[in-house]
Amino acid sequence: MNKNGADLIVDTLIKNGVEYVFQLPGGKLGPLLMALKKREEIKVVTVRHEQNAGFMAQGIGRMTGKPGVVMTTSGPGALNLVTPLATATSDGDPVLAIAGQVPQAKLVTPYPQNPNISGVMNDSTITKYAKEIQHTDALADEVANAYVSSINGNPGAVFMDIPGNILLAETTKSGLAFSTLVNQLDNTISDETAILSAVEKIKAAKRPVIIVGARAADDNAAAAIQAFVKKTGIPVVETFEATGLLTDEFSQNYVGRVGLFNNLPGDELVFNSDLVITLGLNLVEYWASVWNTDNKRIIDIDTVVDHLDETYLPDTILLGNIAKNLKNITNSITDQAITDEWKMVVHDLQEKLTAKKKVPSQTTEDALHPLEIVDSLQKIIDAHQNTTVVMDGGSHEVWLGSYLKVYRPKHFLMSDGEQTLGVGLPWAISAALLRPEEKILSSGGDGSFMFSSQELATVAHYNLNIVQVIWVDKEYNMVEFQQELDYNGQKEGVDIDYIGYKEMAESYGIKAVRVRSKEALDAALKEAYATSEPRVIEMIEDNHENIHLRDKEPFKKY
Repeated sequence: MNKNGADLIVDTLIKNGVEYVFQLPGGKLGPLLMALKKREEIKVVTVRHEQNAGFMAQGIGRMTGKPGVVMTTSGPGALNLVTPLATATSDGDPVLAIAGQVPQAKLVTPYPQNPNISGVMNDSTITKYAKEIQHTDALADEVANAYVSSINGNPGAVFMDIPGNILLAETTKSGLAFSTLVNQLDNTISDETAILSAVEKIKAAKRPVIIVGARAADDNAAAAIQAFVKKTGIPVVETFEATGLLTDEFSQNYVGRVGLFNNLPGDELVFNSDLVITLGLNLVEYWASVWNTDNKRIIDIDTVVDHLDETYLPDTILLGNIAKNLKNITNSITDQAITDEWKMVVHDLQEKLTAKKKVPSQTTEDALHPLEIVDSLQKIIDAHQNTTVVMDGGSHEVWLGSYLKVYRPKHFLMSDGEQTLGVGLPWAISAALLRPEEKILSSGGDGSFMFSSQELATVAHYNLNIVQVIWVDKEYNMVEFQQELDYNGQKEGVDIDYIGYKEMAESYGIKAVRVRSKEALDAALKEAYATSEPRVIEMIEDNHENIHLRDKEPFKKY
């Protein structure tokens, strides 16, 4: 059977286990869509905006560790990928983006939909790899190299721009199967000398702490971390993206999250430590200048060397497979005796964390206090521990990121890097496709939700098992309270009009409810979890406490 370039790309994707392609159709994407239609092994998910398609591909990359695939047409279709690809690269999520382009003869001429897309994308803050493909016979090779680039080292986005004549030209080549090679990339471990060096530093520490980062957020690393903590008793904090690696069994070691405003009990624990063990920490999650002002000793166990500066020069680096290197340390270390003094510090900070997330005794009658929402969501998650929690940007993200617990790796999704608005619902769609038997709980503010609200149409079309909760306060409040703090109580450009989100959801054919009390929220969540059909819960929020999210007292020196 005759094959063209588009067939060659699709054959290569199929041979390497790609299950989903997210796309919005356009003329220059036609050859690839027809190639996908011929094979049908890959599910084509049609969306309402290319930016959201990019976010959905990022969600696949985040949860699987393998590149999510997004395809677009040329011109504005491809340009709409800039934000999701930059977000993926900053957050460390692999994405393979492929754009159809005008024919080579029309490149860089006055021709419709013809900007220099690969030139735009070829910036290290947007992609790890961006290329305009020149030859049809090379397409399988180019897909292989782009795919590997997206996951090798610190993962990120890659981009292929393919002129229409390259996609349509015939070829005798077949797709490449390279996934076996890819699976070997994380087999590297450190030598015995480096392992023993780390062990000696850990044994000598009086106040060690573990910071778990996003690159350690997988099932194998979680098992290794749990075994290490069980043997050593070292207290643990986690970044927002790494949430879910410890179960309730480790409550005596867990001191919460670190990052964002650097004002949580976990931050105070790190402040008082003398040795920091970083596990897969992407420094964009928790930049060293805020936690290492006193030249602490650092042991870095990671897949890559992150950005070095005067506040981040690890004493020992163990590069390679995080789970395997940590397992070797655990096997080599004798039982670690955490001092009573350090245990008391941990206990005091755990009590402070508990107090910070306690629901106030007095709350507004016709609106929900943020901690009431956190409490309701926590109870439903505790009862359904397979829930994937997806957060969009905004004040609600800080409340949930600071205090909501989940119990499985890759089941708590947020953007630490670009902190992009609009990621929530697209990521929830990715999660629902990958985990159809699990409930997906998507959280967005009325500001951030509107960035991608049109994808409720996608949720309804595929009848996805998603509960979308919307925090309604009629403001871009994350910006509002920071303006008030930074500009003597003044604010500008942050008020937004109220929309009937319940009625909006119903217009898409999704059952929805509006709640103003904790009792109503609990009832709505219970009903939503009793079905696998999508639900929307509009929550009227009292945001007066949000201004205190940035409060920070001087850390106590224990």
